[in-house]
Amino acid sequence: FTKKDGNEGKVLSTIAADDTGSTRLVFWDDKADEVDGIEPGEVIGVSRAYTRPNRDGSDIEVHVGKSSVIKRNLKDKIDAVETITPFRGTSSEPIGMKNIAELKVGQNDVDIEGKIATIYEVRTFPRKDGGEGKVQNIEIADNSSMIRVTFWGDDIDEIAEAKEGDVIRILHGYVKEGFKGGVEFQVGNKAEITLNPKGTKLKQLDLSKITDNASSSSTGGSSEPLGKTNIADLSIDMRDVDIEGKVVTAYDVKTFTRKEGGDGRLRNVIIADQTSKIRVTFWGDDVDTVADIKEGDVIRILHGYVKEGFKGGLEYQVGRKGEIILNPKDSDLKQLDLSDVSFETAPTKASRVLIGEIDETHEGKNVEVCGIIVDMGQNRVFYDACPTCSKKVETVDGGYNCKSCGKVAESEPRMFYKITIDDGSGSIKVTLFGSVGEKLLGMSAEKAKELVAKSGKEDEPVRASPEEIRGRYIAIHGRVKKFQEALEISSNGYELADPVQEIKRLKEVIQKEMK
Repeated sequence: FTKKDGNEGKVLSTIAADDTGSTRLVFWDDKADEVDGIEPGEVIGVSRAYTRPNRDGSDIEVHVGKSSVIKRNLKDKIDAVETITPFRGTSSEPIGMKNIAELKVGQNDVDIEGKIATIYEVRTFPRKDGGEGKVQNIEIADNSSMIRVTFWGDDIDEIAEAKEGDVIRILHGYVKEGFKGGVEFQVGNKAEITLNPKGTKLKQLDLSKITDNASSSSTGGSSEPLGKTNIADLSIDMRDVDIEGKVVTAYDVKTFTRKEGGDGRLRNVIIADQTSKIRVTFWGDDVDTVADIKEGDVIRILHGYVKEGFKGGLEYQVGRKGEIILNPKDSDLKQLDLSDVSFETAPTKASRVLIGEIDETHEGKNVEVCGIIVDMGQNRVFYDACPTCSKKVETVDGGYNCKSCGKVAESEPRMFYKITIDDGSGSIKVTLFGSVGEKLLGMSAEKAKELVAKSGKEDEPVRASPEEIRGRYIAIHGRVKKFQEALEISSNGYELADPVQEIKRLKEVIQKEMK
């Protein structure tokens, strides 16, 4: 196939099994050449591979990339049986027909029926194999609620003639959490689709009387309102939560092209209460509601939800259920002195990504990667820092000079070094500062400087480290930054990982995503 960069790519897949189960192995480029001519029954070993969902999301596969290692014609005896099917988690009995309001994340083999409220445009996307994929969303409702339904590939052709107001029945689908929270119904490869089924009672349904399930909790059903909450107490995934704040900054309205076609509008506003500040996002008609808002105004918003912002931190979203009140008469915030408010943005939990998928869209965002430390970036693991601002100092006439603070009587060592992490999908450099670097190396910056002074060798701290750094399996989190045109991670913490437990965790995560 032809890659995005115009070069030729290769892919080869096969089914492999041991005595516990089987899965599809996908070999890419040079790794496909390494297994060319492989025969049924041959025993192979693969290390430093990675897992990901298959095309329609119904199963998981093991992908063998450029960093993977393949061993062929092993002598091990594998008691695999042909009847074993690929790992799909525990099987369950068909759930049958459910009201939309009863749907919960994780339900499999479930049937629904609803009246079509909205049909979005078909979207295309590049698949990993170089081909083109298709996806289409619709929104349907029954007497209990409304939900977004996602169709993939050939299933889109089955609803090509569908129109708003039609009734659709879908059998053997599954429920997962939607992109913006709530629940979403997925039409997988087992599904059966019927338009305007005979005997349906939904043709006369009045859609204006139906509430939207997209804003319900991720476990299905409606969540209890959280009521008014201080900004500092907000956390990611809070739903149906009320806030009130004084406007610090009101940004201009932005327009954008929707994925399903047409123009959209959004506006961001920064508000603060006595505890902290947060960015608030208004969409569509709500932009008109805040058209005249200005700095110093007080705004009260009911029934919104909290998500991770584009560059980390928290962001408050005014969804379709949101209610907006400008300058409420009973507010205590009109006299709030913003200079007394702590404007630190709350950090958020980084999302786990494959290194090979990190690109410019991740720059400035918090991520977590898990892989093997394959290299140390340099021998020296610390620098001489200004004790006031921690910036690097220069030696001048037997003393020290800081560009920010001027002459410094004494410097202090500060840990700073880079490692390279590889997870099988790619590799990336990670910078470790201060206590994070000290923890991994197993010594303080002062101890590292002392070892260098005694031995005269810059790499002595690495040699003397109580643990071998290279080869350790680690889950590391931090912010993606660009350094000399290359993307790197500036780490703010890590945990040592168990490869076996990590594989189990990945399977569980992928299974949840598939449902």
